[in-house]
Amino acid sequence: DNGGAGAGAGAEILDFDTSSGVTGHELEENVLDKHNGIQSSLNDSIGSGSGSGSSIDYHQNKVGQENKVHEEEVEDQQDHVDQRQFQHSYSQSQSHPHQLMAFMEPIHQEDWSIKPLPVRNTTWSILQQRTFDRIACSTLHQQWPTDEKIAPTNQDPFLPWIHDVFPTADGKYIQFIAQNKRRCQSGIHKQDIKDFMQPNVALFQHVPVTRIYNDNDTDTDRNVRYRISSHEEADPDGIETRFICRFKPTMEETLSVFNLNYDYHTLRKAYKASFTKEGFDNHMIWTSQLLFKCPVPESLQEQIRLGTSVVDDYATLFVDVIPIRTPPRYGSPTRYLPPRLFSDKNDWDPAVEWGEQHILPRLNDSGRWENIPICKPSLMTYPYHNDNGNGNGNGIVTQSDVQIAEMARNNTKKRLIACTWTSSLFETRGGKTKVKDGDQRLIQWLKFNQLVGVDHVYVYDNSGAFSGTDSLKSVTDLFPGFATRIDWPAKVCNNRPNNMDNKGERSSQYAAAMSCHLRFGVHSDWLMAADTDEYMVPMGDHDSLKDLLTIAEREDIKVLNWKSKRSKPRLQYFNVTPSSHECKVQKCFDPSLPQGQTFLEVYNCNIEKPPRMNVMPAEKAIYRPDFVVLFFVHYATATVLSQMGKPEAQNLGINWNRRYRVANLRYVDEEGEGTMLHTKAIVEKEIRYWNRSLQVQSKNSKLGVEWPIGTDENHNSTLKTTIHGTRYSPNCYPVPKIDEVWVPLLVNALNDEITYEA
Repeated sequence: DNGGAGAGAGAEILDFDTSSGVTGHELEENVLDKHNGIQSSLNDSIGSGSGSGSSIDYHQNKVGQENKVHEEEVEDQQDHVDQRQFQHSYSQSQSHPHQLMAFMEPIHQEDWSIKPLPVRNTTWSILQQRTFDRIACSTLHQQWPTDEKIAPTNQDPFLPWIHDVFPTADGKYIQFIAQNKRRCQSGIHKQDIKDFMQPNVALFQHVPVTRIYNDNDTDTDRNVRYRISSHEEADPDGIETRFICRFKPTMEETLSVFNLNYDYHTLRKAYKASFTKEGFDNHMIWTSQLLFKCPVPESLQEQIRLGTSVVDDYATLFVDVIPIRTPPRYGSPTRYLPPRLFSDKNDWDPAVEWGEQHILPRLNDSGRWENIPICKPSLMTYPYHNDNGNGNGNGIVTQSDVQIAEMARNNTKKRLIACTWTSSLFETRGGKTKVKDGDQRLIQWLKFNQLVGVDHVYVYDNSGAFSGTDSLKSVTDLFPGFATRIDWPAKVCNNRPNNMDNKGERSSQYAAAMSCHLRFGVHSDWLMAADTDEYMVPMGDHDSLKDLLTIAEREDIKVLNWKSKRSKPRLQYFNVTPSSHECKVQKCFDPSLPQGQTFLEVYNCNIEKPPRMNVMPAEKAIYRPDFVVLFFVHYATATVLSQMGKPEAQNLGINWNRRYRVANLRYVDEEGEGTMLHTKAIVEKEIRYWNRSLQVQSKNSKLGVEWPIGTDENHNSTLKTTIHGTRYSPNCYPVPKIDEVWVPLLVNALNDEITYEA
């Protein structure tokens, strides 16, 4: 299902983008033609200098951790040229000191087959610059260039396709959430695009580097150069990196760190490779989200932690991200793992593959993201609010940045927060139908989660993917202190079904899930990941989800999974009078929620009694964010234990198996603890033949006819029940506690505070 409400919002896949009157095929050709033309012209400007030779010979002399570069046979004129180039590039940057920029560098994939990899001799003059509007921190997600037509990644796929960026609460890191853009086009007829986008998957694999310094200059950050090295030669902070991070205005440089090692996770999942050259690897879900951090220089950490570097909603500190450009490593994930994770011998020889003198170009001569704004930590950007205690929203007081910073320092946490990605309307997979019940669903879902003990909800509002005016703000404003809305207009890059060629890739949803996890998970003991059509209902003697968390903690459970299967809306709640000119079959009707009803009541009909066995591989979870490293919509994909290295595990006496299975996970007991009701909307096209299907093969009908209490298909297979004067075969079972307890509580809560319309 991968979605529910908000699913498929604003899909931006080339196959279906006809807004300009150009076919999907023509758009693909235009992209490739534009790229080839740019590459051709840039190649002409470079000449043939892509080999490993250089006008400068570097001799390395490593003493401890320090490296010196001795320049030999360099003319004074070359020094002046280099200086002028730096000054020109720097002046370009300074002419737009507060504006986000992308510098796109030509890529020569034909060099990838040469061993050792030729040294890039790029200069600032061949980079193509793109400048964007100045970004305000409160509108970062609206302004960030993720859209297909403007994303620099489409021209230079070594630039990560960034969806979110923010400082950690302690001010020590700048966290990046990017998506693997190669996954957007994975079909058998998309090979040209997949070949072109190969650099985007290389970004998931680490590269060791060591710093070297110019002998003729003082040891300043501007004169630091970087050499690709072996693990053994690399600087301690350069063993597992991929990006050089340059902070402004101090110009201090650090090396990025990954949130997880993707190749190592592939090993622990017992897969043969993280990526394939052919690009048929979308089933490896952990390669969808690229997560990395830039360590913040110590001199800047306190002002970032306190949020004082943001003035009038605009950043005064910035970071540049410069990718280290090497081709992807295909083949076994054990080819080049760092020693801390896997002490067995690697078969990847960096001296053979990269050479022993592979020195990277100067930063200003390299393709890069520049002037990425460093905004406040997340709770300052999206603060909690306190009301006067009676829940009516009066007397709201915004917590000050100082208070929030102290909360983070003292590790003050909520017990349970929830994250959801949703929209005022959504498109079904393939974009065939639009459903416009997002506001109504969100109101009821938020109120229900208040009843079951959720402390706070972060709503990633994807309405902007469809419209510049629609939003869910009017809904979240009804829940001050409980719901925080984050405007998230990024479009999904491929909304096709997952069971066919060129599989769907809901990039916006996947990025939102990790944004919520990394922004807010650190401030909560437990985190719920669910859509607004999914109700996690306490069962048995429990009336709060927090009861289940207490039980889980006693059992050392870190992930509570909830089984998922689409429920059926019960026929008796609908007026079956024909209502649409599109429906030409007798008795077709509008399946929208009847006025005055709740989704919880109408859709309370499952095809099985609990415990259910016929479920989808699309469960949802409540999990410990301090245990889960990577969460992918449905699954706790990587954990701190799965990322524990073989040497560390052996030193701790922990049994290490190549194939890792989450040991601290279990499903909730559907009868005694909780059950999830998946109230996925039905649309008219799904029920055109509902009357016939209910009478002939009722199990396959999207509509529900409930079995009376005390009956079931095993003992009453010929039973018929009468609805609207017609006899039907039952096909689903209501959950009694939902009808008897939770529906009345929800209706009363809605009537007390909110007038809701169909």
